[in-house]
Amino acid sequence: MTRSQFIRLAGLCAVERLIRPGASFAHSSADEAIEALLAESFVMDGNVNLGMRRGRGYSPLEPGAIKRLTGLSAGNHTVRPESMDSLSRRVEANQKALLKVERASDFDLAAESGRYGVVFYMQGGFDLKGSVEPLAQWKAAGLRVLQLTMDDNALGGGTAGDDRPLTEFGKRVVRELNRLRMIVDVSHSGRRTTLDAAAASSRPITANHVNVEALTPHLRNKSDEELKAIAATGGVVAATNINRYLIRDPRRPATMDDFVSHVEYVVEKIGIDHVGISSDSYMDGSQRYDVDYSDQMMSSAGRWKHVTRKLAERGYSTSDLKKILGLNFRRVYERVLDP
Repeated sequence: MTRSQFIRLAGLCAVERLIRPGASFAHSSADEAIEALLAESFVMDGNVNLGMRRGRGYSPLEPGAIKRLTGLSAGNHTVRPESMDSLSRRVEANQKALLKVERASDFDLAAESGRYGVVFYMQGGFDLKGSVEPLAQWKAAGLRVLQLTMDDNALGGGTAGDDRPLTEFGKRVVRELNRLRMIVDVSHSGRRTTLDAAAASSRPITANHVNVEALTPHLRNKSDEELKAIAATGGVVAATNINRYLIRDPRRPATMDDFVSHVEYVVEKIGIDHVGISSDSYMDGSQRYDVDYSDQMMSSAGRWKHVTRKLAERGYSTSDLKKILGLNFRRVYERVLDP
């Protein structure tokens, strides 16, 4: 029996276990139990935009507002070399609600003060000009996660179609990121570059917003071989909420069930310790395109509450839910960022 079959058999009573008498999540309803689970859990979005609209009866950047609305404790936020100062100023201007994460221990500091942890993540738009020296400068400015390739570049291949290897310069960059204690990400990297990066890295790597090729054939999705290579580093693969990476039929929006299917596939292939979640969207649900993003439930600010309940209904334990929601990411960040 596969793990997926087993947890589906257990699913009928999973939510009841969350709210059983004496349990830490004992509440009057399953919805309240899920709310409580997210409230006490470290929840991290692998790639998210800091969108928080006003006019909902609260100040979006008051302490605790992001956690209450979304369940999120932290997220990776895209920057470019020229935009890091701007994001740093925004975080500083809202320091009662936001904290720039420079080491994993900052996640605790953020939680203790009711703040949301902002991790600087560079996906593309950079040119190292043949030198690894800018990496240390970017780290000093706050960068903690670097995606090696978005499109083909001097480091290796993207997912445009050509299956290029990680270049010798790319290997130097990986070694320097390891030395600097910065995270190597391969979300947009092609198959060979992903495999080479996993082999070259002495620390865990991530693919923080991808889905799986076996369920949805797409150049942006990862093969079983890539999933296993990332897991072998101790890393994390985070399923993402992008329509065309979740389903084959572009005429309908993907659903929460589609998203959860990709999460479960990763669990079955590489284990519960190597899966995470990613919206690749605005955290408040304001970014909704029928072609690009999933249905209304998965496009809402409460997407992770819906996903958590669905996973609980399928039999995932509280411990496993916490790993999927963010503890797996946190483990990687502790191993890489902190001395």
